[in-house]
Amino acid sequence: MKIGIIVGTRPEIIKMAPVIRECKKRGIAYFIIHSNQHYSEEMDSIFFKELELPAPDYNLGVGSGLHSNQTGNILIEMEPILIHEKPDVVLVQGDTNTVLAGALAASKLGIKVGHIEAGLRSYDRTMPEETNRILTDHMSEYLFAVGPNQHAILAKEGIDSDKIFTVGNTVSDSLFQHLDISASTSTILADLAVTSGEFFLVTAHRAANVDILANLLELLALFDKLHAKYSQTMVWPIHPRTQAKLKEFSIELPAYLQLIPPIGYLDFIQLQKHAQLILTDSGGIQEEACLLGVPCITLRENTERPESIEVGANILVGRDANKALAAADKWLAKDAADFTWGNPFGDGHVAETILDIITNSVPCTLDAEIIAKHETLSVIGLGYMGLPIASLLAEAGYHVTGVDLNSDKVTAINKAQCPFDEAGLPDLLTKVVSQGFLTASSEIPTSTTYLIAVPTPHKDNSCDRSYVFSAVDAIAKVAKEGQTVIIESTISPQTSLAVAQRFAEAGLTIDVVHCPERAIPGQTLHELVHNDRIIGATNPQAQQKVKAIYQSFVKGEIFLTDLTTAECIKLVENTSRDVGIAFANELSQICQELKVDVHEVIRLANRHPRVNVLSPGPGVGGHCIPIDPWFLVENTQAGELVRLARTINDQRPSIVAEQALALLGDTSQLKGKKIGILGVAYKANVDDCRESPADAIHQHFIQAGLEVNYHDPFVPSWHCARQETLTAIDDWADVLILVTDHECYSNLAVVTPLLNSRA
Repeated sequence: MKIGIIVGTRPEIIKMAPVIRECKKRGIAYFIIHSNQHYSEEMDSIFFKELELPAPDYNLGVGSGLHSNQTGNILIEMEPILIHEKPDVVLVQGDTNTVLAGALAASKLGIKVGHIEAGLRSYDRTMPEETNRILTDHMSEYLFAVGPNQHAILAKEGIDSDKIFTVGNTVSDSLFQHLDISASTSTILADLAVTSGEFFLVTAHRAANVDILANLLELLALFDKLHAKYSQTMVWPIHPRTQAKLKEFSIELPAYLQLIPPIGYLDFIQLQKHAQLILTDSGGIQEEACLLGVPCITLRENTERPESIEVGANILVGRDANKALAAADKWLAKDAADFTWGNPFGDGHVAETILDIITNSVPCTLDAEIIAKHETLSVIGLGYMGLPIASLLAEAGYHVTGVDLNSDKVTAINKAQCPFDEAGLPDLLTKVVSQGFLTASSEIPTSTTYLIAVPTPHKDNSCDRSYVFSAVDAIAKVAKEGQTVIIESTISPQTSLAVAQRFAEAGLTIDVVHCPERAIPGQTLHELVHNDRIIGATNPQAQQKVKAIYQSFVKGEIFLTDLTTAECIKLVENTSRDVGIAFANELSQICQELKVDVHEVIRLANRHPRVNVLSPGPGVGGHCIPIDPWFLVENTQAGELVRLARTINDQRPSIVAEQALALLGDTSQLKGKKIGILGVAYKANVDDCRESPADAIHQHFIQAGLEVNYHDPFVPSWHCARQETLTAIDDWADVLILVTDHECYSNLAVVTPLLNSRA
């Protein structure tokens, strides 16, 4: 299963955070699309960092605009992403233009939509949010209602009851997960010099309240009357929209209104918790105030959160100052300890319930009986790609023998023990081994078809084909005339022709087919199933035979071509990325000389609809991007740009290592200094260190005479001593260098960001 998670505003990020964490916890493949409907640092990206969420996989950069224009732009940008990613379900939350566009794009593509906070109604059609939430509900297959009120509304509108699930609200998950953290980390009360229980908290951003001069003045008059009676400071984290309107209308605010820029979620929790009273036109804050036990006055004539009113936590006043005074009198006549009401918004486990519903609605196939195809297939090489492919073929009904020279790995697999970490693979391995469709061996048996998935390291900037040729020679000893050999390994162009010639020299006519793998660690199974595939062969019969094999488990589209073209495709994909990374790294050097911020340059350049500059990093890692470009050009005279890009990226570790050394001061007195490396895997959130830039950076430090330790939660041992915690390595080191952007490092304050480009 793969889930697309769509967000566009601060509340959506906060409320989707528990869902994202639960997907990660369960090993469910997911991706995040952020429309950037909130497009300022204060209103969106700060929340990804603060809540320790992975960066969005896609930033659409739509920004503000008229409702139709904004919704249309999101649709245009989002549709090709959904076509490419092919999620089983798209999850949206709330009622923004992002929610409507995401649901519409998915629905048009036949992708199931899950709407979190379904059934909310204010019955005020002048609010665009009302239209958005109604349309989204009626396009959704999973309607996650907050409570019985919303369930009843949806049923009354004719929505099938089988689609409606009363689950609560993920706002409870976020609030309960972060309440203690915010209490221990936030200093917002001291920073603002306000005392707990002795200030009012204000938020106002709705168009009806701030876009019209008369209405905004009416709202400010309401605040004046409250202050005249209670003399309380009113802390107002002001929304950019409201700030713009104050400037446009030339309104100067009184001193008791303490305006502050938008703040992070942890600080805002503390402001809410310690406020004497909250005045807001936000639906989400009505919920959070209720959960925190703080009385709320809602600056609207209606609300889609009637539960907060029903339990006695909220009063609607619109912009009527007299109603606001009456509500404040009611609240402030009581002691804060008397503010008790039921919690109608959830128990803090709503995200778990949502994912239980989604996953349980998809038939579980792990225990299903495999239907045999009565064909045999040998997979040579049981590494990161070979074992997942062997398992998927076995689940499709082929009797698969997985072949590997590592006897310990063979033994483990035959006991259904997965030799490496990969989401979903342990369960699948148990299924296919227990039902007898996958057996591991150190010897290649005679089979109907053979598949080669052995490593192809690089040697002297060329493809080391020795493992492939060794596998070919071993197959030749057991193969029969006219059989098929599939090469999954990444190989240099025309290697497949050399393989066919090698079989011919052994007296065999074998159909050699190349099907380059397209998957990444951590999501290998999902990508092997859902990504499009390329099949290259010398004749249509071989193409069709292998296409039928892959169609037994691949849901993506399969394209047929010739052998050498197929070999080039995978290499070109990774070479393109390598050249893009090289440009970013070279741009970093250019900007350093020009004394401008490269990240700011890239951020603003990427606002152009046809520009997508990558971020500079410490080099390029992994077994694909730093190697495949060499395979592409090893036998060609052309390709100088490719070779130059490789040179730039190979030099990058030394450049960033020197930047780190410069932070230590006098380079002639480095001996005995301590430097800590954060992250040594080649990419974020994996344990794979192949070709990691950290290797060259570490070597540079050693040659400079430094003492080096590292921290990486995914890598238990490496070239130097390991510090178990961030605190420990921070206390030990004179300087820290961030090499791999694991999620656990997302909240670090970095002097010189040296984040790894995604490989």
